[in-house]
Amino acid sequence: MKRIRTIALKEVWGYLTSPVGYVFAGLLLIVANWLFFQDFFLLNQADLTTLWNSLGFLLSIFIPALSMNLISEEKRNGNWEVILSLPVTEFELVIGKFIGAFLYIFVTLLLLSPTVITVLLLGKPDLGILIGGWLGVLGLAVVYLAVGIFCSSLSNQPAVGFLMATILLLVNNFIGQAGVLQRLPVFLGTIFEFLSITWHANQFGLGVVRLEDITFLVSTTGIFLLLTVLYLKARNK
Repeated sequence: MKRIRTIALKEVWGYLTSPVGYVFAGLLLIVANWLFFQDFFLLNQADLTTLWNSLGFLLSIFIPALSMNLISEEKRNGNWEVILSLPVTEFELVIGKFIGAFLYIFVTLLLLSPTVITVLLLGKPDLGILIGGWLGVLGLAVVYLAVGIFCSSLSNQPAVGFLMATILLLVNNFIGQAGVLQRLPVFLGTIFEFLSITWHANQFGLGVVRLEDITFLVSTTGIFLLLTVLYLKARNK
């Protein structure tokens, strides 16, 4: 546990001391707020649904860009052999990097608090739906990060990991959109609903907290992290 904490803190420190960390956070906040407020006063509704939906799309690009260096950069710079010589297991390395990156994402999303407070001051949004939407975005971020780390482990080139994760997440986001599901046969729509990370996360934003959605998000995160560990173990034999 101590080694996991050390790796996680090292990742967080890396984001705090790197201009890239501030650029990523700044871009996400600027674009998310712009997409939200461009129609907010026209709609005249104290509703954060547009913000949550925008974040669902933005995170499918932002998180792959953030996670593409987590594993592949270590390999490309030749640090991987050094890491393997240390008393650190693949599991500890993956979980440590995952926790560190998630803490950075969590703090970045917290910086959206002024937007949420503004909506609370201008109107009376349903607090249950507001909290549910926030939890849904966090759940989405956790799963997206696990996918990003897995894709990062598959190649020595960060750009390859970024493209794989982005395409996978954008497609997954697309098949979970209501406009797409409504045009599909019922049986196919049911399958797409089940497979879509976005669809499960969006249920929280509707004020619906279901065990099946929580189980899907947690198990999907665990599966991709496990796949990453197993893949790294196989390559290091």
